[in-house]
Amino acid sequence: MINVLDKETFLSLNPSTEEVLAEFQVMEKHEVEEKILLAAEAQKEWRKTPAPVRGEFLLKIAALLEERAEEWGELVTTEVGKCLRDGVAEIHRSVSFLRFFAGEGYRMTGETIPSRQEGVFSYTKQQPLGTIGVITPWNVPLAIPIWKMAPALVAGNSIVWKPANQSLLLSQKFMSLLDEVGLPKNLVTMIVADGPLVSEIFAENEHIKAVTFTGSTKTGRIINQVLAPRGIRFQAEMGGKNPFIIMADADIEQACKDIVAGGLLDAGQRCTATSRIFVHESIYSTFRDKMLETLETVTLGLPTDEASIIGPVVDKRQYETIWSYINEAKKEGATLIYGTDHLEEEWAKKGYFISPKLFDNVTQDMTIAKEEVFGPVLALIKFSDFDECLKQANAIEYGLSSTIYTKGLQTAMKYVDDIESGLVHINMPSTYSEPQMPFGGIKATGIGGFREQGSHAIRFYTEWKTVYVRT
Repeated sequence: MINVLDKETFLSLNPSTEEVLAEFQVMEKHEVEEKILLAAEAQKEWRKTPAPVRGEFLLKIAALLEERAEEWGELVTTEVGKCLRDGVAEIHRSVSFLRFFAGEGYRMTGETIPSRQEGVFSYTKQQPLGTIGVITPWNVPLAIPIWKMAPALVAGNSIVWKPANQSLLLSQKFMSLLDEVGLPKNLVTMIVADGPLVSEIFAENEHIKAVTFTGSTKTGRIINQVLAPRGIRFQAEMGGKNPFIIMADADIEQACKDIVAGGLLDAGQRCTATSRIFVHESIYSTFRDKMLETLETVTLGLPTDEASIIGPVVDKRQYETIWSYINEAKKEGATLIYGTDHLEEEWAKKGYFISPKLFDNVTQDMTIAKEEVFGPVLALIKFSDFDECLKQANAIEYGLSSTIYTKGLQTAMKYVDDIESGLVHINMPSTYSEPQMPFGGIKATGIGGFREQGSHAIRFYTEWKTVYVRT
């Protein structure tokens, strides 16, 4: 953030080059409150629009995004550093969420329930909450806002959206798209402001009926405390430290490929990313050698290059945070067995590039085994007993995603029952999810008890009304 003519501004930077892409003036408190008021007024008419018709607007947005996927993917790559294929993939993923939630407009159902009184007809119906505060991160800069906004809109709510400062250019472009499809004016308003100020305003403003947040656990807990006095609904999806357990009967080659897909794409900047790799001692050496061989195929480079699998991390702060974890791991006794400390290539000089790192000799008490790094850093942990491995996998505060590789059905089912995570994968990457399935974590990962994605998502944005009619 910089100060120009006494007006604070946020800079949008290209993380590959540090080029300034755009400047955004930071809003003051009264400007944010005006945006909230406009959204609350717009919601009064929107809630009267039939839910299937509300869903049709989402289909219009999906059609335009799909048509312009390459253009939008390039902007994701330019602003947050995802490799181009992953930037385009995020656009298509966003399209799938829009189409799924458009259909939810036809599934905004209630129940008719028999009354014990003669001549009484009783039923329930869902109603929108009102105006929703939406706070989203930079690592999935379009899909996460969409999987929050789409169910909120189809349920009849309006939205006040605070996107991450690192993805404001993409967010501004999305707002223009909403205008293009004819979404009612001010139904979605975007605010550019400091996070603490936004939390304070959301907590005080009576028009804000609920807040949904994705970001760090520390920030989510602070927001929860700020909102608590007013007792409004709060949903938070936060950190993860996701285990990947490899049993003696695992397909080692496939496991290595899925560790790359789940742990290193997007430079490891996903809350569902593979982080801790538990390997049975009987195959430990074999797996380690295969993992080193697989890492040799992973290309770090400019995200616009077709060969690149990993691009830069999002900004200087993230770069320095990841390096602090790498250095701490070395200090605590973990052995770095893969990854260059310093990149000599000319293209890497100005950007925030970190080569993938693989640590051996990691123990459960090390920082790298307990805290979320949010970067391309993997840790190997040897185990001999499955029950003890499960205890270690669960011995952290987070509970978002998890994976086990095994051919044993009994082992897999025990894992499903005993692992403490909201998402469980058997022989699949830890990052895998589908729009129609609920998404979310337990323990310190999730607050509020509401799941995102799938038909479950609608529940956060609606309240139930029970009706009795004497006929």
